[in-house]
Amino acid sequence: MAPSAQERPSISRPLRTGATFVLVAPAQRVVVRRWDKVDYQPGEECRLTIAGQGLGKEPLSVTVETEDERGGWTPVAKLRAEVAADGKEATASWRFPQAAVVPGSASVREADGSVLSNARFEDPRDLEEGGTVWMTALAAGFDGRTVQVVLEREDASGKWVEIGRATSTVRSGVVRAPVTPAPAR
Repeated sequence: MAPSAQERPSISRPLRTGATFVLVAPAQRVVVRRWDKVDYQPGEECRLTIAGQGLGKEPLSVTVETEDERGGWTPVAKLRAEVAADGKEATASWRFPQAAVVPGSASVREADGSVLSNARFEDPRDLEEGGTVWMTALAAGFDGRTVQVVLEREDASGKWVEIGRATSTVRSGVVRAPVTPAPAR
């Protein structure tokens, strides 16, 4: 059998001398790239393992990317994956970014894959004016389940204090709940 293209050295001639020389490039082959878990919470440590052959002796450069809503990819981190002595495995560690805090919004992912996301106030001005505040959220996989909404406010000491609570049943993948906050003290 003829050797594969990776195993065959490339033969080239320099343009000026006409002499023949052999260009030897290492046959690097990545077989598996995997993270140690399928799902991560914000702030968790991640471990990437790259398995293959001929990975070399120097650290590998790895780029971590995120996919946006339109399917485009954006780099978020550059890592150095340290290669084992046998050149068959490289590992890199990275901390998953903390979730950005967006006042008035939240999301939750359950172990069964159901997701509560895009939680927000229908009209944030209701918080300033007093009275009932309506909260809505997308609730994929929660249909027919009852969800409890707890509204908290940060006090002067930095502690979060409950100021209102409501329950609502998820319908058509959406939860909508009226919460009446207690007056500020």
